[in-house]
Amino acid sequence: TGGSVLAVSQMPLFPICAYFDLPQSTGLPLGWEVRWSNSKNLPYFFNPTLKESKWEPPNGSDADALRAYIHTNFQPSAPAGKIRAAHLLVKHRESRRPASWRSENITRTKEEAREILAGYEKRIKGGEVGLADLATTESDCNSARKRGDL
Repeated sequence: TGGSVLAVSQMPLFPICAYFDLPQSTGLPLGWEVRWSNSKNLPYFFNPTLKESKWEPPNGSDADALRAYIHTNFQPSAPAGKIRAAHLLVKHRESRRPASWRSENITRTKEEAREILAGYEKRIKGGEVGLADLATTESDCNSARKRGDL
């Protein structure tokens, strides 16, 4: 997970110390790397040896390390003169279409949806989680797969 390692070799009269900076772990299996798709504005995974790319992390990936690596090293950007927008949608039973990729039949009330959103807002403003990470798992919009990006 990034940082430094101290290697110490003890010889009879001469202790030798060396510091090696370790790169931040991507969380991917050996041979895989994270790349950024400019057309989709999303990360994807590439193995140059196999000449294989995929949108989903390869088997054997460490999800937490991968999420941290992507968050640290890849930030979506807007072309010059444009802005970006993202959201987290919480539907309720009175929504125009009370269904989503998360639930076929949404039964929560409008007030319950507002309470859920208020909780998310508190977590985001408190620095506990980012909008993009929360949207990925909690948004009722299909933009969840793009981290809430519209």
